[in-house]
Amino acid sequence: MSRKDSVVLASRALALLFVVWALVDASHLPEYLYSFLHYVDENPVPTTFVEYRRHYYLMALGFLVIRIVGFSLLAMWLYRGGPEVEELFSPTTLGQNPGLD
Repeated sequence: MSRKDSVVLASRALALLFVVWALVDASHLPEYLYSFLHYVDENPVPTTFVEYRRHYYLMALGFLVIRIVGFSLLAMWLYRGGPEVEELFSPTTLGQNPGLD
């Protein structure tokens, strides 16, 4: 197996892992959205507990969406490959790169 083939295999395997993580996080999205909407529709005069839970679920929902988007973008970048990914998985040393001598 050549260096390029091993890099493609490793990057695609890691991309698959990130896709699975994004799907797992996406499966939690309805739960957090439901909980957030529950506390948004609470009494017109919110208590401290309701305010705390509202902000808690808003932050949790925001970070969940950021994780889903981040994992998806990282998976796409790794799946496409390219010289940056090849350099990430198999960096060239100074002696192997004739342009730096």
